[in-house]
Amino acid sequence: MLTDAQIERYGRQIILPEVGGRGQERLLAARVAVAGDGPAAETAVTLLARAGVGMLEVSDDIGPLPELSPDCRVCRQPGSSEGPMADVLVRLLDGLEDARRPVVFGMGGGDGICVLTLVGRPCMACYAGALGPGGLGDGGAASALHPAPARLALGALAANEALRVLLSPPAHGRLTRLSFKDGVGTARDLATAGCSYCNSPP
Repeated sequence: MLTDAQIERYGRQIILPEVGGRGQERLLAARVAVAGDGPAAETAVTLLARAGVGMLEVSDDIGPLPELSPDCRVCRQPGSSEGPMADVLVRLLDGLEDARRPVVFGMGGGDGICVLTLVGRPCMACYAGALGPGGLGDGGAASALHPAPARLALGALAANEALRVLLSPPAHGRLTRLSFKDGVGTARDLATAGCSYCNSPP
């Protein structure tokens, strides 16, 4: 049950049909890990906290954060936070990730950014095989992004995808791209698949 202070604090998003009171309660009870550092990770942490996510696990490499929601607890972990107990992992680093929980994988470089939302199967390995060479763009980790606005955009887009997964878990993963060259953004669902990596037992 939301308190009067929480209703006032999150009122602008509670009135959205996609959130509502029950959605806000889910956010307050959620636990999200953010793996990465720098402006992209800091932006993602700030936006998730201000949206009312109850617990954020972050790397201790992330610098000082602005004022966050009083309902959010931030737990700093040494090195890169993988948050094994988190409901969603926002990963702004290179590398594959276990597909047994939702993962938002952000990358960028060149003239755009790409956010891959992994929900169950398929996993990162499946997507890479299905999309073919260069299917995820020519980018890499968020740390390779320049200039600073590109990193902020990547953090914001990754946070948005994490909130979408928490509020209304999608049936399929999604690949979202934003081109800085022409300002065009695209998003498409990716069909369920599987491979020896994500089909293996826990």
